[in-house]
Amino acid sequence: MSKSPVLRQRGVTLVELMVAIVIASLLVLAVSTVMIGFEARKRGATSVNDIDQAGNYAVYMLDNWLRNAGAGFAQSAEYAFGCTLQATNGSQTLPRSAALPAPFASLSTSFRLAPALIAADQTTPGLSGSTSDVLVIMSGAAGRADAPAYLTDYPAAATLTLKNTLSFAASDLLLLADQEAKSGAIAPCLLSQVSSSFSEAGAGSLPLAGSYYSAEINAVSVAGFSKSAVAFAMGNVAQANPPTFQVIGVGDNNTLFAYDLLQTSSTPMQAVANGVFELHALYGLDTSGDGKIDSWVKPSGSYAYSALSDGSTNSAGLIATIKAVRVGLILRTELAEKSAVSAVNLNLFADLGSSLQFTRTLSATEQKYRYRTVEITVPLRSVMMLE
Repeated sequence: MSKSPVLRQRGVTLVELMVAIVIASLLVLAVSTVMIGFEARKRGATSVNDIDQAGNYAVYMLDNWLRNAGAGFAQSAEYAFGCTLQATNGSQTLPRSAALPAPFASLSTSFRLAPALIAADQTTPGLSGSTSDVLVIMSGAAGRADAPAYLTDYPAAATLTLKNTLSFAASDLLLLADQEAKSGAIAPCLLSQVSSSFSEAGAGSLPLAGSYYSAEINAVSVAGFSKSAVAFAMGNVAQANPPTFQVIGVGDNNTLFAYDLLQTSSTPMQAVANGVFELHALYGLDTSGDGKIDSWVKPSGSYAYSALSDGSTNSAGLIATIKAVRVGLILRTELAEKSAVSAVNLNLFADLGSSLQFTRTLSATEQKYRYRTVEITVPLRSVMMLE
């Protein structure tokens, strides 16, 4: 019986195998390059979209706070703007006994009553490394009446005698301000609280009690106010409708922060929006009293934060001329690109002329990030209604 011949099968040569590997490698490289480019573009688009959304939200919040600035106490402009605020919440909160937490540690521990003030160059965000402005915004939230309630007798330590008490409800916060100047300057003002036992019957007697009440705060006593003092309803913490007395500015990690000066919640420091690189602002003034913005000025000179906070009648008058605030935000993406993708200079307020324009010059490293600039002009409605 004959054996069948062994059939030889021809395999792949080494050269052919190497050629196949090279071709496959080139295909993988090409596909990887396309995918990496796609992912880079996707990442860039996502990062820009993120800061666009963050910027929109930050602008929404700032617009809301600024439009309400001065609500509840704007009619006290002549005698109370610039008064030193005294407040307690179980223990003294204003003036503060210690510096504010970062990023607001450089601000004064004493605050003056004003709808909106700009404290220039008061924070230095870590990622920016350059100074950024801080906004100090104050407003009431009572919703009943912005008109002052006038006293008819000298106040007692825990009771105010008013023409009527219809503007107040139990546990309301109130602002007590004096129309009589002290030593030629604006008299201090005091935040207090209506007793929870108060019954709204239109009576003239308004009892004071609660965690926001103290007979005396920092040597300023309720009984020390004159007969010409007035009270303003400011809101109610128990009803989740507290007044807004806060500072707003940019801190580390490109974050816009707000700090509640009255500490009406257990977490007074709140992160408002991410992606905010810097904040800068200007005042819009009506110096002619016609209800229109005559000029824009930087928060410097006569309108520097320290000058407007000196407690003088002159500074009170200057605060009353501030009818609008213009805010500019610089936003930055979180991740850097491989090469420069941004221009050397970023400009804010360019339409107002070179003297008011703010220019941020970017370093070579900073140019590898993508930026957006956002500007808003917000009228201070409560102050404009005084005209």
